[in-house]
Amino acid sequence: MNTTSTPIASIEQFKRALLALRDKGLPDTHLAMLKAQAKEEGAMITSTKLAVAAGYGNYNAANLQYGTLAFNLGAYLDYTPPKRRDGTFMWWTVLSYSVDDTPDPETGHFQFVMRPELLAALREMRWVRP
Repeated sequence: MNTTSTPIASIEQFKRALLALRDKGLPDTHLAMLKAQAKEEGAMITSTKLAVAAGYGNYNAANLQYGTLAFNLGAYLDYTPPKRRDGTFMWWTVLSYSVDDTPDPETGHFQFVMRPELLAALREMRWVRP
C-alpha cells in the first residue's frame, strides 16, 4: 500500500482544524498519539508504538482511535480520503501517508508517516517541540 504525500491541507487549515477539535474536547489519548508520532525520527510510527504512547491495550485499539482522530479532523478539513479495494475509507490518510519500503526496522511493521503540514502545524502551535 502506498498513499501519497501530496498535501491535503495547508498548515493554517490544520491549525484551525486542530483548534476546533480541541474546543470540542480532543481526548488526551489522541493528543498523546500525535505527540508520540511527531517525536519519532521522520515522524514515522507504528500502531504498536501509538498504542504504548496513548496507553491502549494493543495496536488494534490504537488503529481505531487513530482513525477516529483522523475522521474528526478530516471533517473540519472537508477532506474525503481514498478508499481501500473493499470500498472503505482510509481515514488515517488525513494524518499520515505511507511508503511501502519504510517498515519499522526493528519489527517490520507498517509505519504511518505524519503529513509535513500537520507536523508543522503542531510545532507552530507548540503542541509538540522539534
